[in-house]
Amino acid sequence: MAARRRPPSFAEVVEAVKAAPADPPPFDLLGPGGRGFRLVTKGVSAEDAFVVAQGGAILGWDACGCNGDCGYRWFDEADVARMVAAGRPKILHKRNWDGAITHLRSDDGGSLLLVKSPVRWGEHLD
Repeated sequence: MAARRRPPSFAEVVEAVKAAPADPPPFDLLGPGGRGFRLVTKGVSAEDAFVVAQGGAILGWDACGCNGDCGYRWFDEADVARMVAAGRPKILHKRNWDGAITHLRSDDGGSLLLVKSPVRWGEHLD
């Protein structure tokens, strides 16, 4: 008679789960309403951000420069249209703190600009 194989112990199951590769997140960022966005470009120039905004985009404002750890202030397409009317953004550098803009896109083609302070855009950001 063949020996029956014993089922794995709980500790063995836990180790197997820990050792398994994690699935990559389906999106780089979840925006307003849980809409998923994937990275297009980090370090977008003011000119390129302006062009993306002209095409209709939403914007996430990182006012403290923490890369969103404390959340973003969201601006919808109408808010961004008012920013575009004010002209191009100005990416600033203050002491050891550099402003930055990142472009992300959703699967349906919508654009999102993540703006990390210090950036000035009309009277809306800074």
